[in-house]
Amino acid sequence: MNIYKTMYHPHKPAGIDDRKANIIGGGIAGLATAAFLIDDAKMPARNITIYEKKPVMGGSMDGTKGNEGYLCRAERELEPYMECLWYLCSKIPSLENEGRTVLDDVVDFNRDEPIHTEARVIVNQGEIDGQYHNYKMPQRYVTAMAKIVSSTEEELADKRIDEFFDKDFFKTNFWTCFHSQLAFKHYHSAIECRRYWQRFTFINRHEYLEGFIHTKYNEYDAIILPIERWLIDHGVHFVNNFSVYDLTLDTKNDTVEAILAHQNGQDVTIPVSNKDLVFVTSGSISENSCFGDNHTVAKTNTDTEDMGTFTIWKNLAKKDDKFGHPDKFLGQIDQTKWISFFPTVKGYPEFFRRIEELSGSKAGTGGLMTFKDSNWDMSFEIHHKPFFPYQADDEEVGWGYGLYGENVGNYIKKRMWDCTGDEIMTELLYHLGMLDIKDEVLKHTYMSTAMMPYATSQFMPRKLGDRPKVVPDGCTNLAFLGQFVEVDDDVVFTVETSVRTGLESVYELLDVDKDVLEVNPSRYDIRYLLERVKRFNGIKGKITPDMLPQLTPDQLPAVTQELLHYVNNIPPYYTMYLGRDKTVPYKESILHPKAPHSK
Repeated sequence: MNIYKTMYHPHKPAGIDDRKANIIGGGIAGLATAAFLIDDAKMPARNITIYEKKPVMGGSMDGTKGNEGYLCRAERELEPYMECLWYLCSKIPSLENEGRTVLDDVVDFNRDEPIHTEARVIVNQGEIDGQYHNYKMPQRYVTAMAKIVSSTEEELADKRIDEFFDKDFFKTNFWTCFHSQLAFKHYHSAIECRRYWQRFTFINRHEYLEGFIHTKYNEYDAIILPIERWLIDHGVHFVNNFSVYDLTLDTKNDTVEAILAHQNGQDVTIPVSNKDLVFVTSGSISENSCFGDNHTVAKTNTDTEDMGTFTIWKNLAKKDDKFGHPDKFLGQIDQTKWISFFPTVKGYPEFFRRIEELSGSKAGTGGLMTFKDSNWDMSFEIHHKPFFPYQADDEEVGWGYGLYGENVGNYIKKRMWDCTGDEIMTELLYHLGMLDIKDEVLKHTYMSTAMMPYATSQFMPRKLGDRPKVVPDGCTNLAFLGQFVEVDDDVVFTVETSVRTGLESVYELLDVDKDVLEVNPSRYDIRYLLERVKRFNGIKGKITPDMLPQLTPDQLPAVTQELLHYVNNIPPYYTMYLGRDKTVPYKESILHPKAPHSK
């Protein structure tokens, strides 16, 4: 990455004042695209229009209050090296602190409320698993992981994770923490798993959830709303309840000529000139979500006709192979859906007090607890208060989900898919060892549940070409945004991916004279690689050349000996937060100013 060109303020692209931008999808990807158009490409905000099918912006980053309680379908996991996200947040003014930015708010909050857990895995109905910190595993699994990481994506085309491991791998402590945190399942893409293992460290203190970032409020109020307000203040046009289903292209499928949509029961056509731009969000992991509550099961929406931005992608893919193959991700709902739940507990603090006592962490700082014995593969966390700016003093909220909802519960003898909110809460209380307060908890709790048919569809086995490039080959005024786009080296299922596609699309279509921010190159960092060797081989203390698998000291060059000496003289808790150019002590790192806990 050339800092010289990433921090540079480029001149306005020629003719930008006379060009228009049509952004389809009002999630974080679409909002970020508008911000980069204004601030980096200098396009007049009045020339930008965002079209959204729903009545509100924000897409999957939702959070609001209903008639009886709060609704929030998903939890976003943020980390320090989401370069594009924090670049975006550095541009957006804080809604609460004059002269500060959204990024400033995030940094300040994490200084006061760093995440750390001693209760990442729960077993035996309310006991902390004392062994989950041990990531040592049989050499055959270390070898298989190394094979995945060292393979090319062409070699891993259409392969599943479980093609490389036997069933016992999926019972290891590493897999328990990794897959429950990120919603990976054994039959998901080996390519995407490889990218995750290269992009993130998943080694040093990963099981304590240190290094994760959270926001003062839910991400809608903390990130989406400030961006939307900033765009409105600049003059961006927002069109809600507007359902785009296709684009008209020229004979070469390179240039968009019109946008086809439905609005208020009427067909709408928006002409697009050659010099104007179209940015399409090609799908949403929360598309076609259905809600349930205490007494109502959240149904599975299997409609294949009205699929929001997926419909646009499917129609474009019929026109040209360069637009990808959406059926690879969308045709197996029973393998891509899961249920999340969001309890609002009003007037009964005993429930959250007990969870704080069990975990040893104050609400909001302990992160996700996974119940290893759960047939549903259930995880849950309690949020700090207030999680919503308008949250009442006697209201507390949490969030959880189950990855294997097709299984019958341990206490509730039904599939999670078929359960009401009260039944899901009862199963949760069973795994917490708190059935003695069940009646009181149910009486004081509103349970919002959400069935998301495509929650992990982006993880399904694939090959290169199944997702379109940000700007497909030959396209002159069309770019794709979101989780179903091919981005070199980066992973999906992150806010960062959505923001990055907006940045890359603006820079490429408008030839902005500015380097794209680099994907964090942790996969090349010898410190991370050696820490991985230590963790998976059960090595404690300093690592010596003879401990490295398949290498003897005389096979290691002198430079490697020096690197080992360097790594061995870095305190272990520094490793996850190192700068790429110099060692930055944990207490001085921007998002983690306090020294970590230690056992």
